[in-house]
Amino acid sequence: MYPRRMLMALLGVSALFSVSPVEGGSKTTAPVTCTQIHGALLSRASTKDWQALRAESAVPKDALLVALFGADFRSSNKAVEARMLADVGQRGPFPVLEAAVRFHAGSHDLEVTLERGILVLTNVKSSGAATVRVQITDEAFEVTLTAPKARLGVEIYGRHIAGPPRLTKLEDDAPVINAAFFAFEGDIVLAAKEQSVRLNAPPGPALVLWDNLTRMMEVQRFETLPDSVKPMSAKERTKFDKISGFAKAWTEVPGGVLKGVTQAVKSADAMERKAAVVALGALDDDGQLMQLLTEKHQADVRDTAIPVMRHWLGRATGQSIRLHAYLQKDGYTPIQAKNLIHLFNGIEKEKHRQPETYDLLIEALNHAKLPARELARWHLVRMAPAGKTIAYDAAAPEAARLDAMAAWRRLIPEGTVPKISGKQP
Repeated sequence: MYPRRMLMALLGVSALFSVSPVEGGSKTTAPVTCTQIHGALLSRASTKDWQALRAESAVPKDALLVALFGADFRSSNKAVEARMLADVGQRGPFPVLEAAVRFHAGSHDLEVTLERGILVLTNVKSSGAATVRVQITDEAFEVTLTAPKARLGVEIYGRHIAGPPRLTKLEDDAPVINAAFFAFEGDIVLAAKEQSVRLNAPPGPALVLWDNLTRMMEVQRFETLPDSVKPMSAKERTKFDKISGFAKAWTEVPGGVLKGVTQAVKSADAMERKAAVVALGALDDDGQLMQLLTEKHQADVRDTAIPVMRHWLGRATGQSIRLHAYLQKDGYTPIQAKNLIHLFNGIEKEKHRQPETYDLLIEALNHAKLPARELARWHLVRMAPAGKTIAYDAAAPEAARLDAMAAWRRLIPEGTVPKISGKQP
C-alpha cells in the first residue's frame, strides 16, 4: 500500500514545476548554487537558529537544508540540476510534507543526502552522462543520468509500523524508510550495494521501489507516463504560489522564522494555518506540535498536527524516544505517553476487526487529555467513515462530548465492529 501511494505522490508533486535549464549562479567552490526558491529555503548549523538562504547564493556543504516548499539548485560544475519539492498534501494522496537535503563535496557531479521529501535530478550537460551519489539513510545509490535531459525523481517516506513504540533501545526505535525512483525522461542506471538496474522513461522499466528492511530494488514497468504527471492547473498554481508566499513572509518576521511560523498558526487564513503546522514539523519543533494538539479554538490545527507528528516520528531513529521523554515532562505518565505514541503510529490491522478496539476509542473521546481525545476521533472517522457525520469537537465541553459518544455508540454498539461498505479509507 505504501509504495503505490508513494509513487502517486512522487508523480503528482514532480509536476508542480516544469523542468527547464536554469542559468548557473555565481562561481563558487560550494557543491551547489541555489538558483531559485519557491517560498523559503532554511538552513541550520548544529544548534543555531534557522537561517533563510537566498537565491543565487552558494550553499554550505553538508548543511541541512529545508525547503518550504520548493527550491532549485545547480551543481558547481553545472552538470546537474536538483529540485527539492514538497506539496503539503495538496496533490498526491501520500503526505509529502517538506523536503530536506544535504549537499556534499565529492567525486561525482553531485553528491546529496536526501533526508526527506522529493528530489528531482536532471542532466543539464550539453553532452555526455552525469553522475549523482544519493544517500538514503545508510544506503548509497549511484545514479547515472546517461544523456542530457535524463531526469529522475526520488522520494523517501518514513513511518513506524502500526502498534506500540519500542522505547528501550535507540536502534529499536527505527522507522521503515521507503524510497521510490522514477525515470521521467531518458535512461538512468541506478546502482546500490547489492543491485544495479537500468531504468527508462515509459514505455519501459520506469520505477524502482526500495525499503530499508528488504534492501532490494523492485522494478516496475510503465507503458505510458501516468496522467498525474502534468503541469499545474491555474487553480493549483495559485494555491501553491499562495502557500509559498506565506513561507517567504515568515522569514521576514522580526525575531526569526520560527516566530513567524508560530504566529501563522493563529492566522485567520486556514491555508496559512495548515502550512504553518507543517512548517513546525519540518523545523523540528516537536514541543510546539504537541502543544497544538491542546489548541482549544481551532480544530483544523489539531487535525493537521496529527499527520505532521506521524510524519515527524517517521523521519529518523530515536524520534519516539524523544517524544516519550517530552510527554513525561509535560505531565504524562510513562504509560500514557507510550499509549499516545501508539495512537500516532497507528492501530494494528488485525485490531481493526476487534470490538475492543472501537470500545476503547469511543471511551477515549472523553479522555482527560485533549490530544488523546483528538487522536481517538482521528482514528474512528477513518476506521468507521460513517461516523464523519457525527458532530464532535475534542475541545468541546464534556456534555457535548458525551452526546457525541452516545452517537458513536448507536453507530457501533458495544461489542461490535462497524459495517464496512465499499473501499476502506
